Parts: sequence; structure tokens; C-alpha cells
Amino acid sequence: MDNFQEDNIRSPDEVVREKLLEDTRSDFEKQLDEAMYLSMQEINKQLDINNQYEEQLLKDYASETKKRSNLFKNFIANLTRLCGFDKEVREIYNILDPIIESYCGQIIETCELDGETYDKIFNTLKKIRNDQQVIDILKTIILRE
Repeated sequence: MDNFQEDNIRSPDEVVREKLLEDTRSDFEKQLDEAMYLSMQEINKQLDINNQYEEQLLKDYASETKKRSNLFKNFIANLTRLCGFDKEVREIYNILDPIIESYCGQIIETCELDGETYDKIFNTLKKIRNDQQVIDILKTIILRE
């Protein structure tokens, strides 16, 4: 039986020797390739930094928009409710709504109105029960000419 097992054993493959290609580039070409590689690494690193910065900006924008919208949500709801009963409040609402919407969307930071409109807005708002903090913020957004 031992002879049978020895006959079934395959002989080893021949040894193959491969020679790697020689680097025939000049020193200048090698330095150029190294510089391009380093430049690509630097570009990729800068792209990552830029992408992180953009993501942070978008998060900050969304957070600020939500904060501003929540600040004015009750105020606008209160004005909307009163618009059905008072013509003067409806006029003020029609002036304030686009201003507040633009502010909440971070399109504008301030808005200048003529003195008559400014006085009309804030004199009317004094008659309505509202959060004083919202009125103070409105005074920083809406400026008199």
C-alpha cells in the first residue's frame, strides 16, 4: 500500500522566477510623480475640510432658521387670529408677515421703514397682548428711516 500512495503523489511544479521591471524613470520624473502624489493628497484633504465646513454651515443655517421660526410662531399665530376681527391689525400683519418670514429664512437681518409706518406698527402692537421679547427683537429687525 505504501507504493500506491507514493505513485499518486504529484511531483512539484518548476520554480518560476520573475524579474520585476526596472524603474527606468529619470530622477526628475520620479520627483514629478512624488509631487503630483503629494498634491493630490493635499487636494483630497482640503476637499474633506471644505465638505465638513459646508455641512456645518448647513446645520447652523437650519438650526438658526428653526430657532427664529419658533420665536415668532406664537406671535404670528396671535396676529393671524386677530386679523379676522380688526382691520388695523390686518394691515400690520400684511406688513410684518413678509418681513418676519424673510428674517426667519435668513434672507434679511434688518428692514428700514418710514417713520409713519414704524410708529403705526409698534403703536398697534402695544395694544395687543404679546411677548415683550418678540417686540424687542422686532425693534432690532425693523428700523426707522
